[in-house]
Amino acid sequence: MHRFIKPVLTLTSALFFVSLAGCSDSSDNGGFAGEAGAQLLCALPEDDIEINTTAANIEFVRTPDACFDNLDGFPFAPNYVDVEGLRYHYVDVGPRDGEVILMLHGQPTWSYLYRKMIPVLVEAGYRVIAPDHIGMGRSDKPVDPRVHQYEQHVAWMKSFVSALELSDITLFVQDWGSLIGLRMAGDNPEKFARIVVANGDLAVIPEGLNPFTLPVFEFDETIQSTIEHMSLRPNDRITGFQYWVNFAASAPHLFAADMVDISTGNNLTEAQFDSYNAPFPTRIYWGGIRAFPSMVTGFGQQNVPAYEALGRFERPFLFIGGEDDANLGSVANQNKWIAHVPGAAGQPHTRYEAGHFIQEQVGGEMAAHVVLFMQANPLNQAKPDPEPDEEGPRGFEILEPKPDGTFRAWVGPTITGEEFAALQLPDDWIKNQPRETGVDGPDANRFLRSPDEREDGDFLVEDIFGFPWLHAATVVEQAAPLDENGLLIVTRVRKYHEITYNSGSTLVLLVAPSGDVYFRIGRDADRISDRPTIPSLWRLVEYTTEEPVILELFNGNEVIRTDNEDSFQGPVVIPGFTDP
Repeated sequence: MHRFIKPVLTLTSALFFVSLAGCSDSSDNGGFAGEAGAQLLCALPEDDIEINTTAANIEFVRTPDACFDNLDGFPFAPNYVDVEGLRYHYVDVGPRDGEVILMLHGQPTWSYLYRKMIPVLVEAGYRVIAPDHIGMGRSDKPVDPRVHQYEQHVAWMKSFVSALELSDITLFVQDWGSLIGLRMAGDNPEKFARIVVANGDLAVIPEGLNPFTLPVFEFDETIQSTIEHMSLRPNDRITGFQYWVNFAASAPHLFAADMVDISTGNNLTEAQFDSYNAPFPTRIYWGGIRAFPSMVTGFGQQNVPAYEALGRFERPFLFIGGEDDANLGSVANQNKWIAHVPGAAGQPHTRYEAGHFIQEQVGGEMAAHVVLFMQANPLNQAKPDPEPDEEGPRGFEILEPKPDGTFRAWVGPTITGEEFAALQLPDDWIKNQPRETGVDGPDANRFLRSPDEREDGDFLVEDIFGFPWLHAATVVEQAAPLDENGLLIVTRVRKYHEITYNSGSTLVLLVAPSGDVYFRIGRDADRISDRPTIPSLWRLVEYTTEEPVILELFNGNEVIRTDNEDSFQGPVVIPGFTDP
């Protein structure tokens, strides 16, 4: 079962801690073969394992081909490419001239996770490329777990994409595949035609506030089983993930298939269980799956530029969530991405009754949904990613008086700043100030009204005063001035939309005598010199954001207009702002 999700925006900060990648919905149910693991007849004695060394002195091993002789439901021939002396394995099937779908898995899985999706996508005419991260699957495996660092894996994956000369990529990512893939897409958006996230995220942690510590990579022989140990994991998100970091680093038994089996309701067959474990015959091959969770210790703000770039990504973006993944697949995480990425507007975002490893449970059905998404957004119609604009893309709003004394708001999607300044309105119309399209600009899907509050004519575009205007919202009440001189007139609007500001943005705030804070709609602070006249005890304050800020405006918010036609909206809580 799946259903379409309408975005419900919340007041939140864009900074977030990484979700529990790889074990976000683990339960205390037993695994199929978790106590003993697969019967690995391919393993060589430790003394016979060949350890190779790259030019950068990285020691690595290569899983014997015999380990992959009896994979269940995975008939794909191996392909390899060298990156910095390490061999990447990847599946590459479908027409060579077909549109490319790049599928990135997480931890502790490998490309086997995509075996149910690949045939559906190939049947639709697409070329599917599914690599194994270094340290997993059939790819080479550094022996020292400490080699596995987040920035290193991002760099390796970028080199992989370059080596295959991929372009116009449709990116499908999940778990650690999303943390690596979304960073890559944010850094190089021109390479990506579409993005699909299934139970994924991109982590940003304020400098100096990373709560996670690097584990000791030593095997703890007292740990009896994955199931028993994970059942004791704390419920708190931070301590719970640190528990997972420590467990992965020290578990003396192979836990790869255990984690997939637990997440998917203990439904793996013995053959599937052995297939997930196939790349990891003995401990020397486990460095990647032991170390990936610990890569969170290196998170700071290095992902901020990529996250902000995705906030300008206008090409098609789809988020798919698993109902049983309480973190990466949560409704809140899904809605955050729908609100953040412009290209997510109007797309068929979906939820399934599935857990963290959603590909295992509903892979075929999900692949069919991805095909429909791609067909509905043809490559030749995918919008190019805009060049960054220091001033920010603009939208302009005018308010039309209605017979009942309220106003209807219209946003101009094409009018320029010069044209807006020169626009002559009748005396009873109101000209609002410009604002970013990321605030409430010309995209109709950025104006979100609850269904029971929609009116006939919502989201219509009409020519008014020689320009096309989009109907955005209705001002439903106008109150009396706040003081006897007619200053600070309050209106109340019925409008749902989100306002976003990047770190380093300057907000102009109006602080009421009560301490309530209202922010001026728009980003630039230039017009602070054209100061409005305000009553005593009210104050204007400039505040530069130290982190990205996301604000929600909802039914009944107040809009305070000043005598110089500035509009301030609120009251709101601005994360990080302390009234001086």
